[in-house]
Amino acid sequence: MASSVAEDEKRRTQQSPQVTQASAAGPGGAAEHTKQSTAATRASFVFADWQKSIEATTNFFAAALKDGLRLTASSLHDHANFLKVVAEVKTPSELLKSYLDLAERSWSKSFSEGSKLLDNLKIQQHQR
Repeated sequence: MASSVAEDEKRRTQQSPQVTQASAAGPGGAAEHTKQSTAATRASFVFADWQKSIEATTNFFAAALKDGLRLTASSLHDHANFLKVVAEVKTPSELLKSYLDLAERSWSKSFSEGSKLLDNLKIQQHQR
């Protein structure tokens, strides 16, 4: 027990005056002060990482939503044009051609927009 008292005394003399004052202020003061400052440092570090992660995720979803809405608007415009063409079609071969043109445009747009979405995902992954 005498050795532990001597060790405690050495620790107190080696610590800064603020910690010594904290230990004198209350029971277990130095240990509590050290635990609190370590926990506060750890918490601020964790919360900063969480905040960065949340912001990156939010930005990714916002960009994905924007791209999705752009694709939807473009598809609606293509379908409206398709209906105009269908209204003016006179032969079944023209109707089939207009259907194939719509399918081709829809496929190429969805593929290109999907590629953009995946590229944005890759960029987000590399930024982390």
